[in-house]
Amino acid sequence: MIVEKLSDNKKLVDVINRLHSEPWPVFLSEDTYVKKYWRRLYKLFPEYQLLFRIGEEYVGVANSAPIYWNGNIDDLPSGFDEALRIIIEEEDKPNTLCGMAIVISKKNLGKGISSIILNNLKELAKSNGYHNLIIPVRPTLKSQYPTIPMEDYLCWKRDKWPFDPWVRVHIKNGGKILKVANPSMIVRGTVSDWQDWTGLHFGESNKYVVPGALNPVNIDLEENIGEYIEPNVWILHKC
Repeated sequence: MIVEKLSDNKKLVDVINRLHSEPWPVFLSEDTYVKKYWRRLYKLFPEYQLLFRIGEEYVGVANSAPIYWNGNIDDLPSGFDEALRIIIEEEDKPNTLCGMAIVISKKNLGKGISSIILNNLKELAKSNGYHNLIIPVRPTLKSQYPTIPMEDYLCWKRDKWPFDPWVRVHIKNGGKILKVANPSMIVRGTVSDWQDWTGLHFGESNKYVVPGALNPVNIDLEENIGEYIEPNVWILHKC
């Protein structure tokens, strides 16, 4: 496995974008903080954007950036959105690495690449003098159970390990669940926006199960707004 950094070759941003085009539901790219800050992450912290290659094929990417965290669980950012804002806007001297996204190409899932990426992120943190790696993890199978609260979902087990395969990878690699990150991401749009993003028709004001969403989406026809609040899971890796 060959590991490259965006700081080594700025053209790798095209590879990052291609890898990110695969796994996420369309509506997540409409998150206000993603639209405002995500590209700046690449410009400000290219040395923390890792790409993973086997031969000539890029199989994964890890996006991260340094952040300040005082070590108290209650003082963690609320989730992905707030962590991204803090990374870009605040000037406190960072002491922690925050993993913002880990993506593996679909055809290379299930080959142990996720563990390799996690261990490289921990090494990246350690090499920069950070002892903690925190990640607002998006459990991969939670979208299949959108009406189950995240707190309950995290209690599900399979062979004594977490039921969710992505959470399970973290725990098997030494990660520790700190708490549910909620709200982690918030997406708002008109009813028409949500119909375009999902291909669904919303005939009444209600909560709707939407493909790819970890929680139901609240649609209000009178106010002409749909709101999605996504929970994630803060996981800590010691480095």
